[in-house]
Amino acid sequence: MTKVRATVVCEKSLYKVAKLHNFSDFLYLGKSERKTGGQDRPAILADSVEAVIAAILLDGGIEEAEKFIIENLKEDIEIATKHVGDKDYKTVLQEKLQEHGDVKIEYQIIKEQGPDHNKSFEVEVSCDGKKLAKGKGRSKKEAQMNAAQKALENLK
Repeated sequence: MTKVRATVVCEKSLYKVAKLHNFSDFLYLGKSERKTGGQDRPAILADSVEAVIAAILLDGGIEEAEKFIIENLKEDIEIATKHVGDKDYKTVLQEKLQEHGDVKIEYQIIKEQGPDHNKSFEVEVSCDGKKLAKGKGRSKKEAQMNAAQKALENLK
């Protein structure tokens, strides 16, 4: 259940809910945030969905909050449930590298650029000091996953 929750309660799925219900029309943002496209920024819209769920919980109780969640995330929950046993690239890489014993796997941020609201990261993965691959992403986690994926491709 923890993996299903982690898969479903993410920026991508909450952003879809916000777009579906036009949450951007109801956001109160500062002038500069609106000028830079804050009303369409996935992180802001995903956060707004979490805030609405909290408001529903406080105002209507757990049953109403659960109803909103199920109605809006049912498809994502079903998909996550079907893929609950799937492993992510970091896990697969770790298992592959540790087949013959303990090794030290490190993910190091080698580049970080952009403003706080729109950062991009470049990460390098290494094993026992040997550089395996680099990956880029809009979050540290995404960059790590991309680095692990490339490392797996390089190891084949």
